[in-house]
Amino acid sequence: MPDPRLILRSLFLALGVLGVAACQAAPDTGQVEQGLTAVPTIYPSNPIVTFNSTQVGQTSNTLSFGVRTTSNNSYLTINAVSYSCPDYTINAALPGSAERDCTTTTCPQAANAPFVQCPVASPSSPPPVTTCSNYDYNFSAVFHPSLAAATSCVVTIVTDAGNLGLTLYGTGTPPPIHVTASPGSVNYGGVRINTNSSAVGISVMNSGGATATINSVTTSAGFTMVSGNTGAHALGAGTGESYGVACHPTAVGGLNGSVNISSNDPTAPNISIPLACTGIDSALAISPSPATLPTIRVGESEMQTISITNMGAADTSIQAVTVTGMTMVSAPAGGTILTASGGSAPVTISFAGQTAGSTSGTLHVDYDNGKSIDTQITAKAVATSLSLTPDGDVDLGPICIGQTKSQDFAMIGTDEGSFKLTSVSTLDAPFTLTTPTLPATVQGAAANTVKLTVAGAPTTEGDITASFMFDTDIPMGTAHTINLHMLGLTEGVNGPPSVDLGGNLVNQTSLGQHVEISNCTAAPVTITSVNISGTDMADFTVVDQPTDLTIMPAASIKWLVILDPHSTGEKAAVFNALFDGGTTAVPLIGEGLGSGVGSGDTGGGSKSSYYACSTGSPVGLAPIGIALGALVLRRRRNISG
Repeated sequence: MPDPRLILRSLFLALGVLGVAACQAAPDTGQVEQGLTAVPTIYPSNPIVTFNSTQVGQTSNTLSFGVRTTSNNSYLTINAVSYSCPDYTINAALPGSAERDCTTTTCPQAANAPFVQCPVASPSSPPPVTTCSNYDYNFSAVFHPSLAAATSCVVTIVTDAGNLGLTLYGTGTPPPIHVTASPGSVNYGGVRINTNSSAVGISVMNSGGATATINSVTTSAGFTMVSGNTGAHALGAGTGESYGVACHPTAVGGLNGSVNISSNDPTAPNISIPLACTGIDSALAISPSPATLPTIRVGESEMQTISITNMGAADTSIQAVTVTGMTMVSAPAGGTILTASGGSAPVTISFAGQTAGSTSGTLHVDYDNGKSIDTQITAKAVATSLSLTPDGDVDLGPICIGQTKSQDFAMIGTDEGSFKLTSVSTLDAPFTLTTPTLPATVQGAAANTVKLTVAGAPTTEGDITASFMFDTDIPMGTAHTINLHMLGLTEGVNGPPSVDLGGNLVNQTSLGQHVEISNCTAAPVTITSVNISGTDMADFTVVDQPTDLTIMPAASIKWLVILDPHSTGEKAAVFNALFDGGTTAVPLIGEGLGSGVGSGDTGGGSKSSYYACSTGSPVGLAPIGIALGALVLRRRRNISG
């Protein structure tokens, strides 16, 4: 294929002959070479992103993100978007890429370019203009809470030029009333007639936000409720209860029935759990029967011993013992004799929880030359995960020197499995870290909250960073790192060094960023007015302000500012907060992006190609813009294909 740079040069020369070209010089051919170091960034630039509050069982609004390389003429590969959060889903096509191609041109005098408004510095030294085309990588995220709680999710975007971090936050809200029951069914296996099987636990839960009414809990004939409140009663929001149900067959053969739960749940007023067992006439008894192993966490294993007992009046000979669905650890050998009226032998089985969910198996015993007995064995492994709010990169914000600001961290279990917080690293001054007594148990399904507290007390001006780590006993878990930042402020009324609103499409409103003004004096300060000044003041707007403009000592208040660029290119302005005694100025920065940047399909990207002889003025250049876009896209396919 011909060199794209030569095609670009020929295109500009041809358009110049036709009198359509806006610029006299062809692009600097050295500018289009790839291989320069990419500098990845993510937008929205705010590293903490919050979904709308969402009811448990439903899906939130979709949030979209983009990854861009901000260095000119560079190419970036996105290899992975990793996270481990059951209540969040990232939609990302991988691998992906981001690219930024730039060209530098020189404009003639305006008189020689009738179709374009070119800046005129002097006839002999027209200013060079750099224009860029961006190809951004886009992905999206949704929140689908399983718990009525605030949770977080740290997302890591892995690129060949370094990793980017993003923290997602969402709050699950409870439905009004939501009654559920588990397990979905129970099979007791073989049960000796006229005896009770071992009781199987039935759990009833109200995960709603209001108290539910349980009208009744009943069982079919042949099954016995051995524990639990079966009459009408209240079940509080977020609480549960358990019932014990046994099978009591009175005849040989199959027996089927159900447990029935009636409630005022508007969507599921009647819940029925199928029950099944088989009445047998056997001299052997298995205990427990059915056998339910203790619930374990994924990555753990559990063993249980089951007894085979001879209840008859004569000795019994065991021929073979087999297990399906589990692992046999030990069992009586063939030919083992169980003496009459109580002789017994143990069987030990194990279960390894490799994935979350329930597993069932069967213990089968052959005895006395042709007789047999079976019993059901069930086991369950639950997933274990934690959510820390806040998480990832945590900013304590501006803090006056000599003052202290605290930040609480709430840790919950977002899956069924519980875990323990086993260790937490220390923090050096000017940060301090307070932890609970360790090990601290974090219960599953957000049943409790374990709190950590970080305090920052700066002694110097400027950015101060630190990090701490903690470990848990979650199987196959890894250490968790929190990065901390605070801004030490000197005496006076202070703002941040700058506020970056990132890149945004021309004539589209960005997400807001806060401008926080702090009072590091000994007396209250009242902000009398605020304004935005500077070269690009029209591109920035204050959209929200505090209700009380008086800042108490060591306190701060915030204004919300947006970027609405009206042209392409870098934007700069100043946020001014006026008060009796002076003005606090905070630089505002951002970038106006050409049409299409950041608006591509999820997991892909979009190309923006524009050409202007004055920064942010693509006047009269649609033909050239389209041609450049086609050429760069063609070149992009060759690079990636």
